[in-house]
Amino acid sequence: MHASIEIARRIERAEIEFCALAASCSFRLHPEDTAPSHGVRLQAEDVHMLDAGGARALYSRPGSPLNKALGLGLDGPVADDDLRRIEAFYASHNAGTQIELCPLAYGDVAARLCARGYLIEAYENVLGLALDDTRHRRPGIADAAIRVARTTADEDDLWTRVVAEGFAAAEPLAGGGPEMPQLSVEQMIGMMSQFCHPAIRRYLVWADDEPAGGGAAWVYDGILGIFGTATRAAFRRRGIQTAVTIASLNDAYDAAETAIAVTAPGSTSQRTFERLGFQVLYTRTIFVKA
Repeated sequence: MHASIEIARRIERAEIEFCALAASCSFRLHPEDTAPSHGVRLQAEDVHMLDAGGARALYSRPGSPLNKALGLGLDGPVADDDLRRIEAFYASHNAGTQIELCPLAYGDVAARLCARGYLIEAYENVLGLALDDTRHRRPGIADAAIRVARTTADEDDLWTRVVAEGFAAAEPLAGGGPEMPQLSVEQMIGMMSQFCHPAIRRYLVWADDEPAGGGAAWVYDGILGIFGTATRAAFRRRGIQTAVTIASLNDAYDAAETAIAVTAPGSTSQRTFERLGFQVLYTRTIFVKA
């Protein structure tokens, strides 16, 4: 694959639509956190979103990682009024503004964000894999002790706890740095419970008949997004993430043209996806303003 502004537009929109699904689930779980605000377009499932400057800005609930704007500047120049509207949208929720900027955005956007007081908080890699008709479905993991299955209706709580435990035992950043406050398993359960919308496919990976890890996926406009892949610490280095990724690819083989995943740069997850044929399409810069 090659990065182009056309594929970037589709990827950014697919991801924010995925976040909107998760946010609608969050609203039902935490209705007290999502008071309506004047001038904000309220979606059918009570998700707060605003379109401005080619971006879609999303607000879910206080402290949610879904509170962000994607796609800014991918449709051309961004007006000062667009930036003011995005900032006012988050201010109406007493939240800071987080803009995850694609490097293919209009050329002056990054400098203008810095001039408005934004700080660069982090980077994340967007990886892609073309799913063309010549690619055969991939075989599963050879280890007979590992199996992957779509979750059933009564496994939502189990899936949430398993992936929460995986994320709570986070690995350090590839480049090092000061230790960051680590979220507890219970805090991660609160976050991962947002991914239980019925349109999102969830998978559990079992190893030696124990729940070892999991992941989530969904398809929008021909883009398969693979999200939330996590492995419990005791089962790492056994191909759990590889297994759930292959299952997601095979399930969406006839419904998607491109698969994507978002990882921390240089992470174990990035290496896993690269071994499966994914490549880095571009690196987003995460701009934040209090």
